Amino acid sequence: MIKALILYFLNIKPTHGYEIQKYIQINHMDSYTKIQSGSIYYALAKLEKEKLITLYREEKIGGKVRKIYDITNDGRIALEKYIQDELDKEIYNTGSDKFISYPLIGMLDKHNLIAQINKHIDMLNYKKANIERWQKLKVNDTTLKVESICFEMMISSLVFQIKWHQALLEEIDECIDLTKKMSDVIKKVDFSTISDINECENVSTNSDIEVLKQQILDNPEKAAENLEHLIKLLGK
Repeated sequence: MIKALILYFLNIKPTHGYEIQKYIQINHMDSYTKIQSGSIYYALAKLEKEKLITLYREEKIGGKVRKIYDITNDGRIALEKYIQDELDKEIYNTGSDKFISYPLIGMLDKHNLIAQINKHIDMLNYKKANIERWQKLKVNDTTLKVESICFEMMISSLVFQIKWHQALLEEIDECIDLTKKMSDVIKKVDFSTISDINECENVSTNSDIEVLKQQILDNPEKAAENLEHLIKLLGK
């Protein structure tokens, strides 16, 4: 997913690894997915070698040289493929990269996207039915509790995966709209200039934060100003 995120960012604007790294840190993606900000530069090198991105220009920052990259046509094709592949994966645990795939789906054709999600739901239902069949055959009064719970966990996981994908279908237009709003914000904001967000407690109880988040998405022209305000609130 790290490659998809880099290509998504570069599809919006040419930029450098440090800005993408800061974007990941500011959004705490490295806290609840497998994406690690420290792997950005390794992924950039691989993408350049694969000719999915190209060196756009170099900038001197103090005594250092900063490389600005841009996406290639092959990179745009690969981006769509990466997103499609991610949507076909199952959600296995709390660190699943799929949790951040929904804001990217606006990159794909809506008709094909709906067909792909429905096909994946059918696969999940088929898998759930098979596990339920084995549960009936194997679980009885003499079955070890640990084995019985294994079946319950597998079925429960599939139930929530199905719900997640059904919600994705129900809110597909909103997710597509979110892709555009995120793109607009990324265009307007240089995330590498923004200070880190400190961890805080009870953030969700602050209605001002939710209002600001929506203002950032709805008004990209003032995104930088609102984002700085949001970071101050999160740091309290």
